[in-house]
Amino acid sequence: MPPTVLICDDEEGIAWALRKLCERRGYRAVVTASAEDALKAAADTPPDAVFLDVRLPGMDGLTALAKLRAVAPAARAIVVTAHGNLSTAVKAVEGGAFDYLAKPFDLDQASDSLERALRHRPGSQPTEPAAPPSDELVGRSPAMQSVFKRIALVAPTTASVLITGESGTGKELVARAIHAHSPRRGKPFLPVHVAALNPNLVESELFGHVKGAFTGADRTRPGLLTLADGGTVFLDELGDIPLPVQAKLLRVLERQEVMPVGGVEAQRVDVRIVSATNADLSAAVNDGRFRADLFFRLNVYPIHISPLRDRPDDLAALADHALRSFTATPVSLPEDTLAELKRRTWPGNVRELKNALEHAAIQARGGPIRPEHLPPPSAVAGPATLRDKLAGVVRDWVRQQIADAPEEPAELHQTLLDEIEPAVLGEVLDRLGGNRLVAARWLGLARATVRKMIRKYHLEPAGADDGDEGE
Repeated sequence: MPPTVLICDDEEGIAWALRKLCERRGYRAVVTASAEDALKAAADTPPDAVFLDVRLPGMDGLTALAKLRAVAPAARAIVVTAHGNLSTAVKAVEGGAFDYLAKPFDLDQASDSLERALRHRPGSQPTEPAAPPSDELVGRSPAMQSVFKRIALVAPTTASVLITGESGTGKELVARAIHAHSPRRGKPFLPVHVAALNPNLVESELFGHVKGAFTGADRTRPGLLTLADGGTVFLDELGDIPLPVQAKLLRVLERQEVMPVGGVEAQRVDVRIVSATNADLSAAVNDGRFRADLFFRLNVYPIHISPLRDRPDDLAALADHALRSFTATPVSLPEDTLAELKRRTWPGNVRELKNALEHAAIQARGGPIRPEHLPPPSAVAGPATLRDKLAGVVRDWVRQQIADAPEEPAELHQTLLDEIEPAVLGEVLDRLGGNRLVAARWLGLARATVRKMIRKYHLEPAGADDGDEGE
């Protein structure tokens, strides 16, 4: 019997697209426009997977999610919403949802989620009740929706989390949200800004020391990891931890025990470590400045926060949230001001945006904030974008080719393509599970061209022939 997929969405266009997706896969699709009808359909024929909208006429999707688990416990539920925020993501995951899609989503996303849902049948796991939602994390962009979903998924676990992103993007807010939505939320959350610690005292600050361990140690003092027992320690600017201290931190992760400076007996601790960095730790590992084994233990579940310049859709919500935090009365933000905010690159990210709006609110004296009320754009150059870095690498490659060539290189362009195409095609195929048809659409190439490139660069999967496998 083919899998049965229940689709519950009152938007006809989305329901139609999801039904077509299922039918193309050979699955049986059952479509309903209300949660009540969906529960009846699930009781009649228990589905294998469910697409469940949150905003529905009558019963809402999150309420229906709990009832669905009673009538169809084996069904994997994929929650769909056009009003995604951290609270909705957390409630969906804690309610037993397998995945969470924020509208608008493309069918490739939905297809990937559905295939994963059908590959893994659920196991009912008790969850903690939802914690109060964090009102600090704001955003409607796909990038922030992904962050919300990842927080919701990892918070109930004990996994170590590594948060990456530029300075000012809100890494500590993400760490606090993970703690607030975890079973540890009643225990301490201790942020440690490693770069601000005295380099000579980092070990003592983290692990504590016994009396007489060093000059000035006139009493035994517990470290931050011990003080956070049962809770969460947030290590910011992770790359600044000295190498000798990294070895002791690895012991905490592997054995859940702390050895104070000057001590002879380890102390048991139960602490979760969430860390953050705006540096390239992979490069630090390659350079020998950061232990590879520690990096892998801390990077069990990565969360990346995109810079503000890459998510202009979040500016209006972020600006409104910032203005409400430091103005007693509502302050309007006209369209020309919002357009000016979107025009700027914000090298200081959300932190810089908040500072600029506070300056503007003072200038506006309670009236609407106009573009002229904003401070001048930052003169600080933001980090090079990925496009800038790629262009720089290509320029360096061209200069090297010309310098090394005994005569004029006649096929420089083709040589460059031969260098780049295997990496681009290989990564696209890997991301899309080897699906050549979808890969061709992403690349903007004919399917036959993709086949030729796969053969040319020997990218065929093991055991594949020249047919349409993966499509």
